[in-house]
Amino acid sequence: MNKHFFQQLVFSSVIAVSFCTAFTPAQATKVPVKYELVSTEDAIKGAIPITLYFGKVISIDFTEVRETITFIAPSDKSQFVYNTDLPVESGEAQTAYLLPSKKLDFQSTYQTSHPNLIVKTINSSGESKQYNLIVSFSSGIMASAGIKFVPSNQQSPVDSQKIMVSAEQQINADAVEHGLRIAIAKQFINSNDPVVNNVRNFVFLLRNGHSVNDALVATQINPSVIESLGEIYLEAELPSRF
Repeated sequence: MNKHFFQQLVFSSVIAVSFCTAFTPAQATKVPVKYELVSTEDAIKGAIPITLYFGKVISIDFTEVRETITFIAPSDKSQFVYNTDLPVESGEAQTAYLLPSKKLDFQSTYQTSHPNLIVKTINSSGESKQYNLIVSFSSGIMASAGIKFVPSNQQSPVDSQKIMVSAEQQINADAVEHGLRIAIAKQFINSNDPVVNNVRNFVFLLRNGHSVNDALVATQINPSVIESLGEIYLEAELPSRF
């Protein structure tokens, strides 16, 4: 994969997303905004990406898994505010609501472009779980109403979402993620580039049962970027084919 070509492709993708966001606001009313369904088994294995949209309230819902919130803590209180459906102290709170705010200057605190939010829960059996959410911010069209946690048996298998790349090979979410890591390591793309976070969200959606098309629409990624990351992965894993 040519480094210059990949960088041009990523740049074109960013411009296209910006253009669509600026000139097609009416589309927001035509497409139902869904919750991202996340299995609790997958959620507690690592950080969960969540996007907050300026002027919109996003929810984190534990009602399907019958867990109540016992503790909630943001790493950076200067960029978003939160509330729960019932006071945490009541032992009955099951949904958290997040709203982006104008940046405030809190002394003696660190600010970051991707703060995290820790939520601890407990179920009727007394089992406690901890969820770590990584927060991103967007001024674009609202593509998700939030996260709804569901039992693990409601989720599709991780490898069920396949992507065909130009090398006539099928890849899955793991391959895209691996290709992204290689692209960053080889400096094809900067780790702070907005496309990186979009790709991670794309991977996350695939792993949680969404189709390739739905994930592309939600993240507004140029499909060629995903295919190129797949090729980068295949070049590293199957060098004899190139």
